[in-house]
Amino acid sequence: MTSQGESNLPVGTPAVHDEGEAIASTSATTVPEAANIPGPSSYPASVASSSIAASSISNPQLEVDTQNDDRSDGDSTLSSIRDSTTSLRASVYDYVEENGRTFHKYKEGKYVLPNDAIEQDRLDLQHQMCLILLEGRLHLAPIGSNPQNVLDVGTGTGIWAIDFATKYPSAKVVGTDLSPIQPEFVPANCQFEVDDAEDDWAFSSPFDFIHMRGMMTCFSDPRSILAKAYEATAPGGYLEMQDSVFPMHCHDDTLEGTALDIWGKACVEGAAKIGRPWTNTPNYRGWMIELGFEDVKEKIFEVPINTWPRGRKQKELGLWWQADLMDALGASMAILTRAMGWTPEQVELHLVQVRKDIKNKGVHGYMPIHIVWGRKPKSAPEHEPTPGET
Repeated sequence: MTSQGESNLPVGTPAVHDEGEAIASTSATTVPEAANIPGPSSYPASVASSSIAASSISNPQLEVDTQNDDRSDGDSTLSSIRDSTTSLRASVYDYVEENGRTFHKYKEGKYVLPNDAIEQDRLDLQHQMCLILLEGRLHLAPIGSNPQNVLDVGTGTGIWAIDFATKYPSAKVVGTDLSPIQPEFVPANCQFEVDDAEDDWAFSSPFDFIHMRGMMTCFSDPRSILAKAYEATAPGGYLEMQDSVFPMHCHDDTLEGTALDIWGKACVEGAAKIGRPWTNTPNYRGWMIELGFEDVKEKIFEVPINTWPRGRKQKELGLWWQADLMDALGASMAILTRAMGWTPEQVELHLVQVRKDIKNKGVHGYMPIHIVWGRKPKSAPEHEPTPGET
């Protein structure tokens, strides 16, 4: 995370950036021999800064709840959270299997997270957590009450696009993804397309609003995706990015050296090795300014990994994020085996301790969530379809 001032503001009281210049170990962990984990200096601090310096009011900082009466949460609460995120889906009709998980067949190998029912449930769970974080809002960009053309890039299960189409009946919402895992029955003003955002964009009309969430793991060159989004945005329209920062952060030393810390850093190193770095989220704001967006704003939230902080909302968010992390662990199998050379057995053995760390209220880890939005200037040239567009 970029170096900024800290305060005792609770989660939900985010740092605001206006447009301008852009854990002592709680348990002994044995690192698999195949994993060469770089030191802390190799991680986000060295890559998080945009070429445009950022001005900041303050960082939100979670406060430890010293009244916690136990060190871990029951699995029954997590089960009820997962049960609440069920939804109808079309069947996945093209996929490949690896280590018991299924992955996209379309553009096979480009995206290292699975697309099976477990991952779909995790994405839907993540959507619910975002609604809690934003107090029911689907976005922060001031798009007005009558949006017309809306694009959701990397739509996943389509849950955000469906909710948006329901809330804004005036809008025609298009969701794109590598996998056709969206529901069969959706609002009439919502449609889904199998598409790769890294290919040329071929939309016939510009969009009033383009939304991307959870893209941290997706692209080899995320700045180029933002450039495509700029070209596809109508003058006066908005782009909004919602993404987390990886690996996890901590305001004290309780995360350092834990199995959870090692796991996160190994995933980041593996992603860099395959050319799809997971550390670009803090650069979004600066890139958007460089590309020509104006009135670029950023809010940064801290979401705890469990219920360690004070406050009812913080604890609720911690439960949801804990459930998300538990399901994400299995999804990391591909990146650790393909890129880091761990065997499936080494991964599973390491994850046993990682799960304990995630439940441990003595580990004060959190994930920064960045929400960045900006407007394309109204004086920007009108979109002109390129050859081949329909």
